Amino acid sequence: MVRLNPAEQIEQSYDEAMIALADYLTHQRDATATVDALIRILDHDGLRNAITEVLVDSRVHPRTRVSGRL
Repeated sequence: MVRLNPAEQIEQSYDEAMIALADYLTHQRDATATVDALIRILDHDGLRNAITEVLVDSRVHPRTRVSGRL
């Protein structure tokens, strides 16, 4: 099994959520099943850990801000 880095885990969860919403919009899934699927995605320990890791990394290694206007 391939281990995804945190950004890939977050992206995969986003894709899964979009699929669940698309299934609802195409009437392949009812509203209750869609909400249940979205809750399962958000309640996944791996997703929470990935988000935490990305947030901590961003505080430890902040991006430099570009000053000025475009």
